[in-house]
Amino acid sequence: MPMLSEADPAESAEGSIDPLGIYPIADSLASRMVPGVRERQQHPRFLTVIAASLWLCSTFDEEHVAEDGVSEPWQVFEWYVVEGLARETKDKSLLRGLPGRDKADKLRAEGIPMSARGYLKGPRTFGFHGIYRALAREIGVEQAGRLGDAGFSILSAWESDQELEGFLGSGGGPGRNHRERLREGIRDGLVAGATARKSWGKFFVDHFGIYAAGPQESEAIRAAIASSDTGKMVDGYRGEIFDALTSGAGQEVWARERESDWPSERRFHQWLMPRASEPLRDLLHAISCYEQFARYLQSAFDACLKYMVEQQVRVKAGEFTELDAVKEAATKTAGVYPSVVEALAPLGLVDRFTRSFDPFADSATPALWADQLLAFHTKVQRDKPPAGKAPWFDRFDDGSYLIRPGYIRDYNPRPASEYVHAYRTHSLWSFASDLNLISGEVGVG
Repeated sequence: MPMLSEADPAESAEGSIDPLGIYPIADSLASRMVPGVRERQQHPRFLTVIAASLWLCSTFDEEHVAEDGVSEPWQVFEWYVVEGLARETKDKSLLRGLPGRDKADKLRAEGIPMSARGYLKGPRTFGFHGIYRALAREIGVEQAGRLGDAGFSILSAWESDQELEGFLGSGGGPGRNHRERLREGIRDGLVAGATARKSWGKFFVDHFGIYAAGPQESEAIRAAIASSDTGKMVDGYRGEIFDALTSGAGQEVWARERESDWPSERRFHQWLMPRASEPLRDLLHAISCYEQFARYLQSAFDACLKYMVEQQVRVKAGEFTELDAVKEAATKTAGVYPSVVEALAPLGLVDRFTRSFDPFADSATPALWADQLLAFHTKVQRDKPPAGKAPWFDRFDDGSYLIRPGYIRDYNPRPASEYVHAYRTHSLWSFASDLNLISGEVGVG
């Protein structure tokens, strides 16, 4: 899996994410290709839990919040799920990918119930509702804040697999009692401003375990993920890519990449391109062009930082001219720039690209280009909200640079052919693995 950076605290003067401002366009391209899917998403069964949450919370008023004044019914249900899974799951490896698990373990050790104060600081973003909400909305698990058609299909399949008839609808059955008990627990949690039941954690382990989707539920989730996005503002190609990835040939290609030292989405996209629809081919071409441009910038920046770390003294910009990555970028970036503009034009991203990267439209000597790159980084950092971030190095009056202590680390160069950014193949593969769509012959490790 790709390494994901932690979010910058809003109050921090440091800016350790996206030092060259190249992520937003990549994210826009990825979102157009696979709407709703994010790199932080790994386990599609959270879509089932969100569907259950929507159904259980549908009886509460939209303005209903907990005693703490901020937590809504869905948040209380999330507390119960995370607390229950963390407390009752015996095999802790089955908790990989559970947001808030560490918080739940800490509170349990202290004998404190889960609440807004003890849970994640940004639950709307970092809890499982926050992580998977975009996808839930894109595929119709949630529609206008209510249980959508896809959510009803997934929850119906779950109800059948789990033998909990009566959970949905107004009929009787073993699921009805569980439904009412859960709603009562949410109601009690709202009153208390914290989890108010401790005896039912096993229910979540038995019926909402991250890796334990049943066959009908798995098929319903697969169908929803692979469904057409007709009617959305951004149509996307999530279904086309998911079907290609889970085909026999697609599995072989990506499994081979995962076994390599540098798993390459570029090579997977190259395999996909001749098999893709024409609009998807155009998008893949745009991604390839933009990523080549981004790679030149990122590799050169990493090489400069690596050199600063190695020298441990002030470095003049002219010293960077002997770095291969800087020489290559200075030579080739201006030549790639027009092809990126041409590829992004049909997608409406040219203005954003040119406004951001105009300094690299013209050729320059390696010394001038390196100085320009480092000045560009400083500007990117200064422009970050809310009040700017500090650059990764200090620049002195004599034009020399010295890396700041917080950024002294190993800067290992990636191959020049590799993407800088991730385009959701890892997430889709994890989805497919959880849904038992991967052949045992290619492996899922």
